[in-house]
Amino acid sequence: MGRGFMYPRSMAVRKGDRVMIVRGEGKSKSATRIAKVDRKARKIYVEGFTYFKSDGTELQRPIDASNVVIINPDWSDMKRRKLLTRVNESVEWTEEVISEFEAAEDEYEAETVGPIEEESEEETSEEGTETEEPEAKDVDYDSMTVPQLKDALKEKGLPVGGKKAELIDRLKGGTE
Repeated sequence: MGRGFMYPRSMAVRKGDRVMIVRGEGKSKSATRIAKVDRKARKIYVEGFTYFKSDGTELQRPIDASNVVIINPDWSDMKRRKLLTRVNESVEWTEEVISEFEAAEDEYEAETVGPIEEESEEETSEEGTETEEPEAKDVDYDSMTVPQLKDALKEKGLPVGGKKAELIDRLKGGTE
């Protein structure tokens, strides 16, 4: 019944962890690696998140640790592995716990912008590209956001300008 791993709700960030900035300046949908942790100032520095001073010098921009979510921690440290083991030993993997765990995973995937890269590779390798076209006809365009509609229009090579209703009409007209 060992479905997967339960991860700790919170843990200290370390250099090398892959994080996603979820609040504040620098908010992004992609994961980046922590370059430096300043424990005295209680700030972290992420690769590629820099700014230029007026004299042209490039510096890394400090981020508060509460504004990031650890996507892929560095498990090379034994203390972190013991923490993971301790969390998972306390869980009894009953059918109810597994169903709640899967429901939470599904909810998380629905909240994220798109599928995780690993899952999308598996889906395309198993199902192929032929199954994607019938799914596109069953898409509910009214529930999509404007950026999602614009992405769908770009994929079809259609113009992306206009109001939401116009974008939906253009997509429905392009699929028929």
